Amino acid sequence: MTLYQLKIFEAVARHLNITQASLELHASQPAVSKQLKLLEENFRATFLLRHSYGVELTEKGRAFVQAIRPVLAELDDIGRRFTGDQNEKPPQRLAIGSSESISVRVLPKLLKAFREKHPSVEFTLAVHESSIILNQLLKSELDLVITTKPSQIEGLICEPFVRMEVVAFCLPTNPAAGKTLTLKQLAEYPLVLKSGGAIESVLASQKYKINFTLRCEAAQVVKTAVRMGMGIGILYQDAVANNLARGNLKLINVPELKEVGMKSVIAYDGRKPLSSIAQQFLELLRESKQPGHKSDEQRIAGINTASGRRQKLKKPQAMVTKSSRKYPSLHPRSVA
Repeated sequence: MTLYQLKIFEAVARHLNITQASLELHASQPAVSKQLKLLEENFRATFLLRHSYGVELTEKGRAFVQAIRPVLAELDDIGRRFTGDQNEKPPQRLAIGSSESISVRVLPKLLKAFREKHPSVEFTLAVHESSIILNQLLKSELDLVITTKPSQIEGLICEPFVRMEVVAFCLPTNPAAGKTLTLKQLAEYPLVLKSGGAIESVLASQKYKINFTLRCEAAQVVKTAVRMGMGIGILYQDAVANNLARGNLKLINVPELKEVGMKSVIAYDGRKPLSSIAQQFLELLRESKQPGHKSDEQRIAGINTASGRRQKLKKPQAMVTKSSRKYPSLHPRSVA
């Protein structure tokens, strides 16, 4: 038995995953597996059971890791006292997985806020399809996952997170700005949206004849095309929050779009305890959806309401925009 073997076993027991422990220890997977085998042979015991999703501690393995953790903590303390700064702590690591929409629109602000409180934390953000990041979670390669596709996998705990609202928007000078439209009426206007998204599926399922003017892969392209006067854009509301707040884009009220929004969940592995830093980030995620936390949607609603009051004070005036002259297709073909 060596100190190195004990450190390896503690890391593997904490992650329940050899790959993740190898990354933490800066060692190869074969080297870690070899040391685990030597440790078990030394004690003539089986501490770990290997599965396709990772490893599992046996009863002896759980007792062994509880016995060695105080020893390792004491050795770490001795190392800090006699070889360096006594207050220095080993870096904490936090691995988060999310779908693309969450990683772009929700996580950046939360990660920034968390980093300000925990500057020594080393973050890893994996952005993939839900099936991939959930598989990584079950393999203990990730601490927490935020996804729009919850799963009923055994051992997985899912908590409701935020709902991502889908909205239609246009230039303030567009004839549809501020109007209330049905989904069928909206489909008759020239539309700019991301291809393969939820709204396209909904429109297709209703068998509406859609007046596409542009389909693209990126939200930024959708916003740029709308600002150029190419049509009405459809995106998640927080993707256009800043534009709406500045007033260079305006919402169109389409009540049926409220049914298209996507609900997201926080997922974590209930078979093992979260690390201290992961638990703290989970608490931040929970707090961010509390009523006291004003969302972008609430801030936008306040801005729109205030601007609406200001606009009522102005004398109404007819406006013929350059974009409507340049792009006659901005007017619907027919509106029922």
